[in-house]
Amino acid sequence: MSIRVRDLDAMHKFYEEVVGLEVLRREESFVFFKVAEGYRGHTQNLALFEASNTVFLDNKAVQLNSQATTLHHIALNVALEDFESEKMRLEGLGLKVDATVHEWLHVRSLYFPDPEGNLLEFVCYDASEG
Repeated sequence: MSIRVRDLDAMHKFYEEVVGLEVLRREESFVFFKVAEGYRGHTQNLALFEASNTVFLDNKAVQLNSQATTLHHIALNVALEDFESEKMRLEGLGLKVDATVHEWLHVRSLYFPDPEGNLLEFVCYDASEG
């Protein structure tokens, strides 16, 4: 996953300190975080790129905007036993957290925004739901 951001420092801090992702590499105009072990040695990651740096988009995509993007939200798995403590931790940090149960999927979800308004979801499987 890759996101273009307006304030790289603030977003870096949020994804490292609030979301809890490990930094793989930080450069002047981007930061890569480890999300999970990958397939055949390629780590699953989240990359944040300075919005002003569009070189990587040249000849690959039209200018992205909220009307044209297909991004809905970013979902990250958490353990069921951590669900309530994560909710309390996020709320303690001043975030507005929407706790939701998706019975048909047998999951519980915590939805909250990052500093630039992207929607994140911490989701866990709960066999007792549904």
